[in-house]
Amino acid sequence: MGHNYARPANADARLIRLLERIPEDWGVQIERPPGGGWSIGLEKPSEGVTWGTPQPTLQAALEEIWRLVGPPGA
Repeated sequence: MGHNYARPANADARLIRLLERIPEDWGVQIERPPGGGWSIGLEKPSEGVTWGTPQPTLQAALEEIWRLVGPPGA
């Protein structure tokens, strides 16, 4: 009997999933500062940019800023 286990998302699928969460009217800024890491800034309409802390991967930086800013209306 087969099992229907979800496969873990690969890096590309995970990045797409994270980017699709961001509403179209929000600004996104991605920086890769000297010394490594990634920094993401999200800008809600009529608000300033909120920057996350540098993270080792782009996916980690997106997850971190999403936890800080949260979904629309949060």
